[in-house]
Amino acid sequence: MYTDSMSEPAAPPPSSPATPPVLPHALVVMQPLVTWLLRSGVGYAEFVAALKPVFLKAAMTEVERIQGKPTDSALSLLSGLHRKDVRALAPTLRAPDPAARLGKPTPASQVATRWLTGDLPDTLPLAGLEPSFEALARSVSSDFHPRSVLQELVRLGVATEADGMVKLSRKAFVPDVQHEEARGLVAGSVADHLSASVHNLSSGEARKFLEQSVFADGLSAESARALEQLATSLWQDVLAAMVKAAVPLCEKDEPAGGDQRIRLGMFCYAAPMESAAPISSGDSPDHEDSPR
Repeated sequence: MYTDSMSEPAAPPPSSPATPPVLPHALVVMQPLVTWLLRSGVGYAEFVAALKPVFLKAAMTEVERIQGKPTDSALSLLSGLHRKDVRALAPTLRAPDPAARLGKPTPASQVATRWLTGDLPDTLPLAGLEPSFEALARSVSSDFHPRSVLQELVRLGVATEADGMVKLSRKAFVPDVQHEEARGLVAGSVADHLSASVHNLSSGEARKFLEQSVFADGLSAESARALEQLATSLWQDVLAAMVKAAVPLCEKDEPAGGDQRIRLGMFCYAAPMESAAPISSGDSPDHEDSPR
């Protein structure tokens, strides 16, 4: 078993000649993304065309970070895009960025999370003072009527209503894969995970985000499944603790104009072992830490 940590000292900034090549590692990250694209009917040409504004926006952000001038030539050199593409795409980047809200839980999912993690019974009266479903829904947001939130939870199979009572299904809130929310949650979560890693590796800042994992191999299918179940159990404890701490802070900070966001995630994945292969022919084998 090995503990992987991205909290070590940051690598030199991209402009430094000592920066190691990252493309082979980025391609490893891209493999599951390409699988998702192909299964969703998105091919290479469509994806490459869609990447142009992504590269341009990242180049503009990087130029701003180093306090440079965002000229067409500078952005073209940094992004690798032709200057005519820079000029054509720049106006489109002034529109509101949909990623700003990507992965933000809906009111329905927030209600389900508070219900799951709070000290509440699985069955609540629909109306009335606390504890009731209406009171729970209004504690999350007053912008949506509790009946609308309940209808969404019933549609998703998270709750049922009968005889003036609402019952929670004691399971994780996982939207149907066909729903836009499910794709948004995946995109937002993975993007923030990678952002933490990229910050730790390349920002040069003293502040480091939590980005660690535990890896074990040589397991039987039964052992892997047992560890999956343990991970799920541990996550329920983490989820409850974070919600308990976050709710009063949000209620205090948001009215005062709080402008920061935070996402804490946890993932678990198991698959058959594959034979190890070097990332590139010129790389020497990586030294592995001693088992712990």
